Amino acid sequence: YAIVKAGGAYVPLDPDHPADRLAYVLEIAKPTAVLTRTSDAVVLPHGTPTLDVDTLDLSGRAETTVTDADRLAPLRADNTAYVIFTSGSTGRPKGVAVSHRAIVANLQWRQTEYGFTADDVILQKTPFTFDVSVWEFFWPLIRGASLVLMTPGVEKDSPALAAEFAGRGITVCHFVPSALAAFLAAAPSSAALEALRLIVCSGEALPPEVLRRGRELLPATLIDNLYGPTEAAVDVTEWAPGPHWDGTEVPIGSPIANTAAYVLDKALRPQPAGAVGELYLAGIQLARGYLQRPGLTATRFVAN
Repeated sequence: YAIVKAGGAYVPLDPDHPADRLAYVLEIAKPTAVLTRTSDAVVLPHGTPTLDVDTLDLSGRAETTVTDADRLAPLRADNTAYVIFTSGSTGRPKGVAVSHRAIVANLQWRQTEYGFTADDVILQKTPFTFDVSVWEFFWPLIRGASLVLMTPGVEKDSPALAAEFAGRGITVCHFVPSALAAFLAAAPSSAALEALRLIVCSGEALPPEVLRRGRELLPATLIDNLYGPTEAAVDVTEWAPGPHWDGTEVPIGSPIANTAAYVLDKALRPQPAGAVGELYLAGIQLARGYLQRPGLTATRFVAN
């Protein structure tokens, strides 16, 4: 929150990641500083600029609202808000830079679509090296809702996770479909989840049998299927089962507001319905490109 408010872009580092990945991320991102705590004892490459927030002396600092007069440069909608690195499963990890404009557009769509209120309680359970965490962190702030940080390790213990839902009155959360399948297989009590009104699924294909099971156990909860690559502000397509869903297929759905999706051939020509092609996305939720990779950015982010 402080980084974004100050006008900078944040790059999450997971201390549990291999040292060579951390070194690579730092080499590409070239951060002004790495925010950490002395108690974390994170081993970083020699010469990495660090700032221990637990020992930082803030006495004498103004408590007034940060404005452009306090920043090194004006904060604009096209400034980068965050950089998330891809997994690296298809080559070297790529740092995807996403603007304030892009993520705000996504949050505005979510608010219009789901109607968050100050009574909602969202569970922050996604590691912040994944872009799903971005909406978990920032969506509650735009409506004055409550944000609950999940107890570490609970996500792997379905009964404990159900108890977390019940004890905190969680109304909204995210599940990767495989994790949702494991959670539902433990047959959590519907009474323990009575406050839950929305489960957002993304990150993997949502199997129809998992969706059917979820609707049986949680009839009052909307289970929504969303899709989006790291190269866009979180999710760009959405689909939810209607009353006439036949239970056999879970598509990625239709583009959300201010977003377009095309199926094109190798020459970037639109394909007819039923033909095989590549999925291309357009709209203000697209990322600015890849950090320190201008050639790849020019190849992947083509003129529309």
